[in-house]
Formats: sequence, structure tokens, C-alpha cells
Amino acid sequence: MKKTDFGTKLLRFFWGFFPWLIVGLILAFIIVMGGRVIEEQGRLAEAKKAAMKKEIPAVSVITLTLNPERLEDKISLPAQVEPFEDLWVKAEVKGQVITIPVEEGQEVTKGQRLVRLDDRDYRSHLARIEANYKLATLEYGRFETLAKRNIAAASKLDEAEARLKELEAQRSEAKLALSRTRINAPISGRINEIKAKVGDLLDVNQPVAQILQYDTVKVTVGVPESDVEAVSTLEEAEVVIEALDNLRVKGKKVFLSRQPKTMARLYDLELIVPNPDGRILSGMFARVELVKKVFDEALSVPLYAVITHGDDRFVYVETDGQVEKRPVQLGVLAGWQVHVQAGLSPGERVVVVGHRFLDDGQTVKVIKNVSRPEEIVQS
Repeated sequence: MKKTDFGTKLLRFFWGFFPWLIVGLILAFIIVMGGRVIEEQGRLAEAKKAAMKKEIPAVSVITLTLNPERLEDKISLPAQVEPFEDLWVKAEVKGQVITIPVEEGQEVTKGQRLVRLDDRDYRSHLARIEANYKLATLEYGRFETLAKRNIAAASKLDEAEARLKELEAQRSEAKLALSRTRINAPISGRINEIKAKVGDLLDVNQPVAQILQYDTVKVTVGVPESDVEAVSTLEEAEVVIEALDNLRVKGKKVFLSRQPKTMARLYDLELIVPNPDGRILSGMFARVELVKKVFDEALSVPLYAVITHGDDRFVYVETDGQVEKRPVQLGVLAGWQVHVQAGLSPGERVVVVGHRFLDDGQTVKVIKNVSRPEEIVQS
């Protein structure tokens, strides 16, 4: 009886566990079959991808062999051309204009006559002072002789001496005023404008003529605050005059302002440029190329050869007819080339034309390989 009860309990136990066992077996079967399906799908995808690669014909590309070269990190800024000297000659005494022996546009040298004023009044004034000065000299001589003989008081001699010195000063002033009726060029240069006319009655400090110096010109460029530190040690810069068929000349730095003159936070940098033939004129638009940093052995590629995907940047490197997707770290941009700081090595060949149609590991046909980026344009 006891054996019968034990068997019955055992049978009931297995009978209650049996459904869970069936469920577990079904789940295990599903998991195993699912893994096999996924594995088969992956195998089919790889096979399909391989088949597609075999079916896709080789893409024709142009490659660039990387060679270390000098690369300059520079900025190009707009600038204004000004004459080295822009001087307005002004009248120092009053007088009527008698003659103007020069013309606008004429080259003049320092000391050359520009304007002659009527000097008759100044000559008469000087003549009166000369006469009084001569008389005062004689009187001083007489008082000096009498004073030595103790005939005249010393005070009389002192008065005569003071009178003589006063007239001497007046004579010097009169001579200076007379000389200023001849208005001469204080510097050499070209006369840009003559304001005085024959017959004009000029007043003191009235403009007479404008002289510009063009043997050398001054180029002023506003440097942004962020670049002041980089250009502070520069001694010269390249200046491009666009109006003269992009004429390139060297400019020597003479001054960098210590504070900005505008709300744009631009610091004035002044350059001196030689202008022996006078082709560069005041007011011409120019561009100044300021070199911030130089890389002597830099690897660079055309910017358009770099593919950007999100935050990733990469190029395709060709080896034996196949391409490899290569991540790169970029640096400064110089024109249409970009400095590659990491990711590439000298001698490697980067795909620069046809790279937009490539995938990693794809077969390519190199129709041309160039050693310099400029050759790409010629392709």
C-alpha cells in the first residue's frame, strides 16, 4: 500500500513538471533555430556583398603621392595703400601770391621754390630795423668808450647794450619773416594739388600745396585681435596689389599699434613698400598675406579629397589596385590644401579624384598618379 502511494506521488510529480519541460524544449529549439537563421543571414549578406564587389567594375581614380613640403599657415587681410608722406605746405606769413613756378603733378626736390609772396612790406620793415640797429651799434660804441674813461655812467652803457640786443632780435625776426615769403618744398615728392592762386592774399597757416612721397608707399592693414600675437614677430609680409594685375611686393614692417582704433578690435599694422616706378598709387586696394606659422616637412592633401561623415574625417589610400579607408587628423588650411597631422605617411598614394564612389577594400583603376596638387587641375 505504501509502495502504491509513493508511485502515485511520483507519477503526479512528473505529470505536473511535464508541461514546463515541453515549454523549455520549445524555447531551446526556437533559440537554436534563431541563431542559425541569423548566422545564415550574415553568411548570405557577406556572400552577397562579396558577389556585388566582384560584379562592380573597378573605379577609375587619380591618386596623389604624398611628399613632405613646406606649408605656411597664413591669413590674407584687406589693406589700404597710402603715400609714405602726405604733407600740406602752409603759409607761415601773410602776403599776396606773386608767382607759382611749379605745377600739379610735378616732381619737386627738398628746398625747391613753390610759391613767392609779395615781400615789399617785409623788406621795408627789415630796412628800418637795420637802420636803427646800425644807429644803436654806434651809440653803444660811444657809451662804451665814455664808460672806460669814467665819463658816462655804467647804467647808460647797459641801456645802450639792451637796446642793441633788442634790435638784433628784431632784425633776426624780420629776416626770418622775409625768407618765409619764399615758400619752399620741405620734402621731396610729387605735387598732388596746389590750392594757392596768383593774386591770392594768403593768411598764416593757410594751405598752399600738397606734396606726396611715392618712392615708397605705406600699406596699412587691420589685424584681428586673435592674430596679433602670431604676427607680432614678423619682419616682412607679402603685399598683393590687385589693381596692378595682382602685383606681389615685399612690405617691411615699421609699426604695430598697441591698441585697436575701431570697435572691430583691429590693430593697425603698417608696412613700407618700395615703389620706384610710381605704379602703386594712394587709395589702391591691396591684400596683405601674413604668415602665422611655417611647417617645413608637412603632408597635405586637397581639401576636397577629405570625406567628412559626422565627426569623422577620412581619405582613401590606394595600394596595389585596392583602396583603404584611412581616418585622418587635420590641421591648418592653406589655400585649397589642408595639413594632415596624423593618419598618413610619406610615399602613400591618396585618391583625389573618384573617391566619392569608393568603399573600403574596393578595386580601383589608377588612370594617373601625380606628385604635386597643381598637376591635378591639369588632369
